[in-house]
Amino acid sequence: MSDTPELWKVVIALEATADQKDTLVDRFVDAICPDPNHDGWCDTPWALCVTEGASLSAREQGRLRDEIKGAMDS
Repeated sequence: MSDTPELWKVVIALEATADQKDTLVDRFVDAICPDPNHDGWCDTPWALCVTEGASLSAREQGRLRDEIKGAMDS
């Protein structure tokens, strides 16, 4: 296994109210960077992008809903 960092994209699709989404996003941030007051860059550099589902195509919305349903059925 290499010690060289690689670029990854992790996608989490969810159906939630705006308040639930905000709470979950805060939890994601806390999990990735538990000390927001640290000096310099995080040990694991990261970026977070939140996209409202309504801005996605109907096809993409359907695909994500199918993925969520499939995960819930497992």
